[in-house]
Amino acid sequence: MKLACNYYIETEELVKAKLIDIDYFKFPSLGFQAPILDDLDLYEEFLNEKKQIKPFIIHGLYPSPHNVCSPSFKEELRTDIIQRIIDQSETPGISLHFDGAEEDASRDEIIEIAVDNLIFLKETFKEVEFIAIENVEKSRSPFLSDPEVISKVVKRADINFLLDISHAIWSSNYRKEEFFTYINKLPLDKVYEIHINGWAEKNDDLMCHIKIGDDGYKILQYLLRRCSPEIITLEYGRHNDRIGIGCPVMKPDSINEKAKEEIIEQVSKLREIIRR
Repeated sequence: MKLACNYYIETEELVKAKLIDIDYFKFPSLGFQAPILDDLDLYEEFLNEKKQIKPFIIHGLYPSPHNVCSPSFKEELRTDIIQRIIDQSETPGISLHFDGAEEDASRDEIIEIAVDNLIFLKETFKEVEFIAIENVEKSRSPFLSDPEVISKVVKRADINFLLDISHAIWSSNYRKEEFFTYINKLPLDKVYEIHINGWAEKNDDLMCHIKIGDDGYKILQYLLRRCSPEIITLEYGRHNDRIGIGCPVMKPDSINEKAKEEIIEQVSKLREIIRR
């Protein structure tokens, strides 16, 4: 089982100093990395330099919209650019959000569109080890948080599943469903990767991508008794503190020492769990 971590300058410094033990940088991580994504030459230069430090796992199909439930997905997909990014990054696979459905699309329409688009991805990028969809925290369509819809799409398209724990927390709250009841309806037998990060609730708002709490680690341990992912990804780091809890904030032009401390602690704990 491999361990990935969001790429930031902080993560790079920790790897170079041998203060954390990870297998992949996950990229992109936050919106302030968009300038790299918007310039293909700059993006390739970045990948070539940083993959000498750690391999990359690419998340999303930038610069294309990666809304796999959209009827215009195939027309908007920049397959030439994505192929160059796959080649340059040497990413083991492609993962993208299960999102983008039109608000008035029916349950069956969403399933048909998503399955067709995912089969297209499989046929276009045959060299990658996996293609996975990730459960989202919320969407314009209530069908996209339905675990039965997610399971049908994963199984009919014969792809993998990227299970995001904090997104599942959000979705189960939204559906007013007990969390473990909800999560056990997801396609756990097809999990290739798990995203883990912490979350906090304040004033009826749920904020994710903060330091993992005890509940997060317990959920991960529960899941590892029920599925066998190839990759665990620490998806840590925020560009703001939206609900005002005092969490570290990542910036493109400065180092957050508190965030580095929290990354060290989380990576160490995740390694301990993985090795059991």
